[in-house]
Amino acid sequence: MTRRWKVLLCGYYGMGNLGDELLAAATIRLLKNCGLKEREIAMLSGEPKKSVEQHRVYPIDRWSRRDVVRALRLSETLLLGGGGIFQDSSSFRSPWYYWTVVRLAKLCGCKTWAVGQSIGPLSRRINRLLAQDAFRSCEIVSVRDLHSQTFLNGQCLLSDDLALALPFGRESRRPEYFLVNFRRHDGELEYEAARAYARSSPAGKLKTVGVAMDKNDLQLMREIRERGVCGVDELIYPDAEQLSKLFSGAAGAFGMRLHFGVLSLKAGVPCTLIPYDSKVSDFAGRWGGTLWNGGGVLFPPPWQKRADLEAACAAIQSDFVLCFERAMRS
Repeated sequence: MTRRWKVLLCGYYGMGNLGDELLAAATIRLLKNCGLKEREIAMLSGEPKKSVEQHRVYPIDRWSRRDVVRALRLSETLLLGGGGIFQDSSSFRSPWYYWTVVRLAKLCGCKTWAVGQSIGPLSRRINRLLAQDAFRSCEIVSVRDLHSQTFLNGQCLLSDDLALALPFGRESRRPEYFLVNFRRHDGELEYEAARAYARSSPAGKLKTVGVAMDKNDLQLMREIRERGVCGVDELIYPDAEQLSKLFSGAAGAFGMRLHFGVLSLKAGVPCTLIPYDSKVSDFAGRWGGTLWNGGGVLFPPPWQKRADLEAACAAIQSDFVLCFERAMRS
């Protein structure tokens, strides 16, 4: 049977999460650098119409079992394209969904590979088994943090987050504000961090701009502001086109989400990250960033290893080519 697409992308795409849309854009860019055309790439999406407008590849409704199976039958490979999709902290169903797609791929004769993965947290044993089984089914796997590499017993490549490979044009602007980002975690850490920021010198000296990386962040930061926990002068739920201008005007940043840290690093904005997850801690350690220790929030120092970005981008490309070639020839 003739396969219509070389790669079917599978991730948390079209679900309103800016970090995952950055991963989608980076993955498609890397695939095109490997020689693929947009018409050779399809994507499972929660919002197909928006995904085709944003990424210019063929969208498949991720919630339609019939459409997913049909797409797998028409694709040479299934690519788990970056992000923490195997985790059960935000949804018990997430590991089951992605494991099911991987099993269906095998039944449809569609080879699976995975890049830029973070694995966990996985609090339930059954979900850990699902993740192990899914990644054992892959032709090749790359992960973006040490915790995930340990979970797979080292049977994978260790690379950087794919979004670091995206171009980012920093504008020359005078720093005007301080960026913050809070996400729902355990109902305590996010509020403790917000209270600590409210007592900080950055909060007293600069305008505070809240950056929502998804709609749940937006709701949480509205609650934080309305309850008087922390003053947020402006709340922004940006799209990709706004990011360069937004981060270029920042004097510093304090936040939870990994891709908030990635964007701060790319823009050269000093940032303190709140370590709610091992992937955030690993990222800060990798790039010489500052981790919040539960105390006061100070103006963060610059990223110590930002000079390594160019070499890291080249390594991401090289690692991706290796994974692509392995998947395509297997």
